[in-house]
Amino acid sequence: MDRIIKGVCFDKKARLALISVTDGVNAAVRTHDMSPLSAAVFARALTAGAYINANLKNKTDRFNLIIDGKGAAGKICIAGEDGDLKGFLENPQADLPYIDFKPDIKGAVGTDGDIVVIKDLGLKEPYIGRTAITGGGIADDFAGYLFRSEGIRSAVAFGEYVTAEGVKQAGGIIVEALPDAGEEITFMLEDIMSNFSALSAMMTEKSIEEIGEFYFGHLHTEFFAPEKINYACHCNRKIRGIIRSLGKSEAESIIRDEGVIEITCDYCRRSYRFGPDEVYAIFANG
Repeated sequence: MDRIIKGVCFDKKARLALISVTDGVNAAVRTHDMSPLSAAVFARALTAGAYINANLKNKTDRFNLIIDGKGAAGKICIAGEDGDLKGFLENPQADLPYIDFKPDIKGAVGTDGDIVVIKDLGLKEPYIGRTAITGGGIADDFAGYLFRSEGIRSAVAFGEYVTAEGVKQAGGIIVEALPDAGEEITFMLEDIMSNFSALSAMMTEKSIEEIGEFYFGHLHTEFFAPEKINYACHCNRKIRGIIRSLGKSEAESIIRDEGVIEITCDYCRRSYRFGPDEVYAIFANG
């Protein structure tokens, strides 16, 4: 089960999040027919999205995470709506030579662009945070986003074990130093996070619960109950609104020219077809 386990450590001077998104990544791999490299990149982006989603205060809050470094995988989009996650990337078949026997994540993501997070919190205007991509590995870039856009001092480690048959494990660990954490605590957290340079392999041997207990259990850590992460698209709830947003004259023009309006969801690849009677009914009902 995909899940996030939150906790506090160092006598509540730091926050911790242990994240598993294996099932969601595999669902996306099947939907979009992703190559192993694209799957690895998507896994990291989805882990970041799961963290953002879990920290929204209300279930009605929504967000979009866009990672666009002009790399081989193209733009990577993760969205959270009604508490669920979904996502896609522009080039699901990205393929680059390995570097030192490792997938070229940096080449797939690219470093000529930004991480953008848009949060719709029910206010008059959405929150928009933007930071430049510098590393291309997503984990360090996400830590940079958290610090520069949200003022959060954090250390981030993402890992994924991907084979030609699918994704065996995917997830990550994020620690945050809270405002009253001193230099000593920050140093100790950085030292602990240095253990996760090979998180991909570690996650094939230990569950996130076991990793959390082994590395953080002795730091006066209080773990909270796991929160389930759902991967699902709700485009069916909005598709008629998309038709309505075209405007009556534009929709009728498409029907005259094409005979049908066809829309395919980028996130789940579900296709919808609306004939003349259905389109007229949409506008007749307001």
